[in-house]
Amino acid sequence: MSYAVAHLEDALGVALFDRAGRRPALTAAGKALLADTRAVLAAVSALGARAEALAGRRAEPEVGVAVDAIVPASWLVALGRAFQQRFPEVTLRIRTEVVEAVPALVRDRAVHVGIGGPFDTGDDPLRRRPVGTAAIVAVAAPDHPLSRARAPLARAEVGDAVQIVIAQRAGAGRDHSVLSATTWRVADAATKLALIRAGLGWGTLPYELVADDLAAGRLVALHIEEWGPKPRPVDLFVFARSDRALGPAARWVWESLPALCAEAG
Repeated sequence: MSYAVAHLEDALGVALFDRAGRRPALTAAGKALLADTRAVLAAVSALGARAEALAGRRAEPEVGVAVDAIVPASWLVALGRAFQQRFPEVTLRIRTEVVEAVPALVRDRAVHVGIGGPFDTGDDPLRRRPVGTAAIVAVAAPDHPLSRARAPLARAEVGDAVQIVIAQRAGAGRDHSVLSATTWRVADAATKLALIRAGLGWGTLPYELVADDLAAGRLVALHIEEWGPKPRPVDLFVFARSDRALGPAARWVWESLPALCAEAG
């Protein structure tokens, strides 16, 4: 160790330790360089971990997963619990998006794996596997005009009301399930739900998210003519780039999600 420190001091051209006392102590220069030294060591450690992950000898330091806002929260809890047990030292980064923004993030290599609804693969570089079905339902507050209108609601009638929509990231693709001429765009499902509860508009949300509100009468399910009276099922898939080699942790997510989602229900 003393040789390594002496070699480092020679390379830097400054004394890092004062060796005059019984125990070496950091010099002023050593204290000034301590934070930089720790940063360099952390970067070297991360580089080594990434190299081992690329070689398949060690799990990668981070796994990115993009999920559609309609993915049931119970699925993500099941994924997180199993992932934490299997890879306790790996960071799991989950990004919530909507519709075509999810596969777009996978195509752009911004995340390793995506979970979302069906899309036309065509010449797409994505591979996909089915993971289950989620249900979405159109809802409004009890005092909203659409809740008091006679069902089924015609498209023109719904189109005159403000629809609360989760905004897609720029360039992600076209809107889905948008029937109204006037929309309010929000960033997440929690904000969307709060605005709908307040009677400021109507919108579609995962049935799992609003089941308690429907049962308690805080929200009303809307029977829209072209959608029918029941919650609409949406087939969901896990997908990844077919030309991208996944590290051990990301590969585990890809392989394990169907079973985890089935167990979560």
